[in-house]
Amino acid sequence: MTRLVLHDLQSGKRAGELARLIESLSADGRRLVVWVADEGRRQIFDDWLWTFDKQSFVPHSLWQPSLGDVEDPVVLVGEPGNPNSATVLVIGDDLPPEGWARGFDEVHDLLAPGDEGRERREWWERWRDPENGS
Repeated sequence: MTRLVLHDLQSGKRAGELARLIESLSADGRRLVVWVADEGRRQIFDDWLWTFDKQSFVPHSLWQPSLGDVEDPVVLVGEPGNPNSATVLVIGDDLPPEGWARGFDEVHDLLAPGDEGRERREWWERWRDPENGS
């Protein structure tokens, strides 16, 4: 069963908190796939991971299916795939395809405050227990 870890956003700076989460998880030696569905945001976040902190280094790649399998410990994807044999999925923007996300040992998502975060938390609760969802 996939372990779901929901993080409450502490500020309005999602990219910064996402980068710190990715940095922390990858520092533990874990391999990550980061789901950023929107191509423009994926490119911006790719750049951000190289520059968000001059003292940090998060080795990663921006992946597309034509690249095939890669060795990078962190891979940004915009369509379902697990090119680096990751065990952890981190959600960078929109919700991922449900079945695909279940293929990871662990899923992390950042929840915004207010209604947006509440709705997303409810979606994850239904995802966690599909028999009680719908």
